[in-house]
Amino acid sequence: MLKIFKDARTAKLVNALRSGNREALNKLAGKFTPEQLTEPLADNFNALELALQAGQAASLRWVMEQLPQHAQRDADDTPYLLHALQHPDESLALITALLQSGFDANISHEERSLLEWCFEHCEQQTLMLHLSRLTQHGATLEQAEVLVIRSMEREDQATLNFLISSGAPLPQRLEEIECSEELRGYARRCADDKKIREMMLGR
Repeated sequence: MLKIFKDARTAKLVNALRSGNREALNKLAGKFTPEQLTEPLADNFNALELALQAGQAASLRWVMEQLPQHAQRDADDTPYLLHALQHPDESLALITALLQSGFDANISHEERSLLEWCFEHCEQQTLMLHLSRLTQHGATLEQAEVLVIRSMEREDQATLNFLISSGAPLPQRLEEIECSEELRGYARRCADDKKIREMMLGR
């Protein structure tokens, strides 16, 4: 009987996580130990993974309220922030929820930063929003020359401007990048403008 009750309560939790039902989740607060929430609940996914899979930022925030010290990576050593970034529809809301809960914006995977992974998983129209959200939460651009190169190869002037203005360095071999001469000149002007602003601010 106890097992049936436990299984029913777990099923309620799984359904609430997948549907983003914050009211139902609040009723379940304190009914599960941190250990139970980090163990598989359904389909071999724990609470955080179920929320990510379902694209439910509200559920994700609830989980983090129960588990303020949750692991940054899954059992396969993939960062949860990367899983969030890969969601086809709710990636920005998911990474925002994780970042606001203290997840590390500078975590890397396969020797590539999350900023670089954005170029793999974000649509052109949302790329800069994701980059901006990560930098707002501490992602560093000092070594992000590769991001400038990717932007130039895409002829993405807006993202190029954002990156250089935010601190990404101008590539040393600028002439070797496959892009238009107009964009190459624009990149130089962005870098020059940044230097002027820093000089005016006494940096």
